[in-house]
Amino acid sequence: MSSASSIKPYLIRAVYEWCIDNGHCPYISVLEEGCSGVSVELFENRKVTLNISSQSVTDLLIDNEIIQFVTRFNGVPKKVSIMLGAVVAIFSRESGQGLTFAPEINIEPNDENNADDSVLPKEQPSSHYLPPTGKTILKVIK
Repeated sequence: MSSASSIKPYLIRAVYEWCIDNGHCPYISVLEEGCSGVSVELFENRKVTLNISSQSVTDLLIDNEIIQFVTRFNGVPKKVSIMLGAVVAIFSRESGQGLTFAPEINIEPNDENNADDSVLPKEQPSSHYLPPTGKTILKVIK
């Protein structure tokens, strides 16, 4: 018997499509450790929220392991790659509706001692992960 694939990429694609179908702007929040192509100064508490609408990115690919796209930062095109394990939320900018996820990557504190305290230690189950409060308000979809 083979193990089932992760449901996470399917949920991310579903929320993305729901946003597009409803004229909303899809945003993703990701951890720095699983993201390449984004300037370090854009991260706050080792996280960044990115607009992945078709007006902001080109060549968007959301597969079962990675999200890739090309976007511009200060007018300079950059290819961005995000491991799905680093995605902690996908949501609509307009309504705040979407989904949050427990991080699935190892997070090591950096030398500057500014590690994100909102991530639970490894010994605690990920099912108890609650995202930190902040500017984005996500609503439970029933």
